[in-house]
Amino acid sequence: MTYEIKNWAGPIAAFDPAELADRMAVLQLVKVYALGVDMHDYDLSRSVFTDDAISKGAMGEAAIDEYLPKVWGGAQEYAATQHNITNQHLELNGNEARVLSYAIAVHKAKPGSDMTNLTMGVQYRDWCRKTDKGWLVYRREAVAQWTETSPAPPAA
Repeated sequence: MTYEIKNWAGPIAAFDPAELADRMAVLQLVKVYALGVDMHDYDLSRSVFTDDAISKGAMGEAAIDEYLPKVWGGAQEYAATQHNITNQHLELNGNEARVLSYAIAVHKAKPGSDMTNLTMGVQYRDWCRKTDKGWLVYRREAVAQWTETSPAPPAA
């Protein structure tokens, strides 16, 4: 599965008003996921994925219930995280959607720890489908674009 970025080329026509609600719902998925990570609420992060979702990223590729606990648990080792969702590009086709979301993910190490602060530029590439309850992600690829690290602050 690949993204065809040419599908987002200009000129951009006005969106059909009937599909605006679907567009808004799909774009919220990655934001709800990030909110769950940052607020330490696993169930909130998990809620945006179908039961059969697959995720691919730094830890390989696996079913969501195998992959997500590893990624989520790693983020929880930090004193705080902040996932800033920036540019988003959406291709909607009936009950299917593809979303490319850029994020700057800030991970702050616990003071005095051996960990380092980590800031990453990430692309979340999500394939979504509309279910009887609303939109959900059925496939995700998280692609690191860049990373920066710095020492943890000293213990207080």
